Amino acid sequence: MVTTHLGTAIIRRRHPQPHTGHLLAVLGYRFCGKVLEIAPQCHRCYPGETVAGYTPTGLNRPTRYGTHQLYLACPEEMAFRVPAALPLSDAAALTVDAMTAADALFNLFGIPLPQEETPSSGAQASGKGLLIWGASSSVGLCAVQLARASGVSPILMTASPQRHALPTELGATRYFDYRIEESDTIVAYGIDAVGSVPRTEDFSATLLVRCLAPEADLVSLVVQDDPRFCVPIATPNRDVSVRVAKVRPINISARPADFERAWRVLEWAIRDYGVRFRLPRDEIFGKSTEDALEELMGLAEGGRRLGKVVLRHPLA
Repeated sequence: MVTTHLGTAIIRRRHPQPHTGHLLAVLGYRFCGKVLEIAPQCHRCYPGETVAGYTPTGLNRPTRYGTHQLYLACPEEMAFRVPAALPLSDAAALTVDAMTAADALFNLFGIPLPQEETPSSGAQASGKGLLIWGASSSVGLCAVQLARASGVSPILMTASPQRHALPTELGATRYFDYRIEESDTIVAYGIDAVGSVPRTEDFSATLLVRCLAPEADLVSLVVQDDPRFCVPIATPNRDVSVRVAKVRPINISARPADFERAWRVLEWAIRDYGVRFRLPRDEIFGKSTEDALEELMGLAEGGRRLGKVVLRHPLA
């Protein structure tokens, strides 16, 4: 028997007791749901409140942090109360991409935060531009909007032709055609938001380097052989161990101050949601577990349209 709480009632459901000790991992990082219990030192949220957030990553992550299950645990600093103006599905999908983009722009590049920008300072006044490779990706779209809010100009983008409209609507200045345009010396920052693995000379990070001056600051969503690239992460609040290409684990040290800075940007996006910041339309998926896995496999292969798939739990 599994006991669940719904309001003040205790519901007993006839399901097998899960044996989490036999699981290698529980998938999922982001979530939106109701608080059931809190630790004594928790003061950000209380039982019964609707919250959203995301959970820690890394090798040997405890199964309690996996979000694709009926119950999960989340560190207090990685969750927020969901305001009435923020749709629940958007709240569930928001955190990882927005925090990754914020880490790239405001920590690794050092661009002023949206609420700190003034006409006499910041990226706009200094004339430093940004090139986002894969601007129609989730992190790319977040980066476009955050950069625009901070006054970055120009914001150049690459994306497949059928996906130019949304980044342009959200703040990208124009499409950058790397096949015919020369290296851009005006652009000081480059983001590889595709994060393709280096298999050929035409993968995203190599193409990005060709388009920018040697002194440009670069980030990529995956670890690159080129030492000029930094890797942004959504969880700079904790030490993280990751494994890249089956080599020994890489240890990434926590950057608490950077986490606080990126979290302030996330709070800005939540306050201004639907006005100066938004996500593409979500698809809420509530079918069987097998159908959900098939949908996620299609997403991983890059065959879906723009937008997030938000799984409604419990799945059938």
